[in-house]
Amino acid sequence: MDESLQTPNRRLVFIVSPARMDLYEKLRAALIREPDVDLILDRRQADSAIERERRGGQRRERKAIDAEVRECGWAVLRLPGAPRR
Repeated sequence: MDESLQTPNRRLVFIVSPARMDLYEKLRAALIREPDVDLILDRRQADSAIERERRGGQRRERKAIDAEVRECGWAVLRLPGAPRR
């Protein structure tokens, strides 16, 4: 197959706030047959001080995504996909 015709190999992960169940249901219906897309309902709760200390730097890495989910009700991550065979 001509490599220029292949779509980029990436995976999309949509994270939706539980406050936006309407959006979650619409995305689920629209994306159900997309093989490179995951849809996640964010059910995390506020972190305790012990959990924040235990994770250290991981919390800082998630900060932008957490803010986007809080402010917009959703966020999307682009992750490298599995190699195609």
